[in-house]
Amino acid sequence: MSNKSAANSILTEENVVAKVAELMETLDHVKKYNALARSFKKFALIVLSSIAIFLALGASLGFLNLVVTLDRPQIFLASILLLLVPIAGVITGVLFIRRRINSIKEGLWKEELSNGFPSALKILLDMDWDETFDEISSGRVGYALYGLLKTAAYWIITVFALGLIGNLLTFIIFGKAGLFGGFVWALFSILIVYLILRNDLSRRYNEIRSLDKLLWELRWFSLELRRAEFQT
Repeated sequence: MSNKSAANSILTEENVVAKVAELMETLDHVKKYNALARSFKKFALIVLSSIAIFLALGASLGFLNLVVTLDRPQIFLASILLLLVPIAGVITGVLFIRRRINSIKEGLWKEELSNGFPSALKILLDMDWDETFDEISSGRVGYALYGLLKTAAYWIITVFALGLIGNLLTFIIFGKAGLFGGFVWALFSILIVYLILRNDLSRRYNEIRSLDKLLWELRWFSLELRRAEFQT
């Protein structure tokens, strides 16, 4: 009986170590989400500034066309160059976010956890659960907002790109531009952005759901941990 109890004890301790390792790996990912959340304001500033500059330059181009009549090829060329501004803004913002995320160090807990069950237990008892919950919540919100703003920026760029291409084609075929309104391009742009980003959007949705599930599981686990009496 004693040997069987010892075997069950060892198995239980191994399970605890495995669960703690899984938890710490998940929290490493949460750290990346938090880095994204902390960098979201700068990302938003980069993207929105590029869109604002694009719109301001576009308005200036329209005003210039009223003062000095530009021929159609010049307008199309200028529009293409203007479209590079928000594209560059989105690329810069995404690279900025990726750099911040990649700077997060992972696995710093592995050396301590290699000591087995006592170290796993110490990690659990020393963990600031309230801070962990806050980090998961803020990381989840920041991750969701990042995805929404990125999708919106793609949509805005696609609207203007389709409008530009559509006007160019209708001008070449029918000899006049502006046969289709912006509403048509907006609808087509929604479809195109969805087709391009549907895998990314699905992945983000699943990850946010996983964070929600993790948050509730950790809340339950922290309550059980505080009630339990551990014996080593």
